[in-house]
Amino acid sequence: MTAVCSKTGLAYAEGPVIGYRIAKSSYGPLNPLPRSTGPVDRSSWSRFDTPGSTVYLAGDRRTAYAETLAMGRVGKDFRDAVAFAAAQFGITVEAARKLIQDDWTRNGNMVPGWLPANWRDGRLMYTLRINSPIRWIDLTTAESIASLNRHLGQQLDDAFGISTVTLATLSGENREATTAIAEWLREQVLDDGNFAAGVRAHSKYGGGLCWAYWLRRQDDRLGPDPVELEAETEIHRNDADLNYVLALYGLECR
Repeated sequence: MTAVCSKTGLAYAEGPVIGYRIAKSSYGPLNPLPRSTGPVDRSSWSRFDTPGSTVYLAGDRRTAYAETLAMGRVGKDFRDAVAFAAAQFGITVEAARKLIQDDWTRNGNMVPGWLPANWRDGRLMYTLRINSPIRWIDLTTAESIASLNRHLGQQLDDAFGISTVTLATLSGENREATTAIAEWLREQVLDDGNFAAGVRAHSKYGGGLCWAYWLRRQDDRLGPDPVELEAETEIHRNDADLNYVLALYGLECR
């Protein structure tokens, strides 16, 4: 259920969140790469990263797979890179693709179009529960979109040429813009006197909802954030949700 903050005009959802996160077992569920402050290139940041640490959760298992495996789809950049390597080494495109695939597979990385077994072996599906703080800025609503336009419209237009914030802005690839929005949202004090836990948004690949959770206590070195680990499960080849997303993306997996 959503309500609207009387101070900011942002819509928010209340209540504990139970979500799914895929991460390397060697890192654990709550060790995202911290982001730096100051002027840095944000092109490699995730959508709602801010200076500090951000953890992403999906509302269901399929959405967790969809968000994680999207980078494995074969895109133009990968096709161009394979063609370039083939030309440089005087080999066929298929031979160049296999060289790249073998190299990435040895390191446990996803290769576009291919998911190696050791990618699965090195990762777990975590089920996390976040009880507090209980307010999440809801970026799926018209009220929040309108609030962003009122408060940030001129700034985003001047900096990025974004004349109007829309859902397309929030799900787009301009990381300078989406992280600037997230940074502003993280700093807002809501009408209950507290900061929001993070944001709730649509998965940009369709399907379910996602949450971006800002690890404020960890960033401020005040101890662990209030996150409960409810379950951790291995990722098996016969996982029905995994296979659904693999088929959706046209990926192969051992």
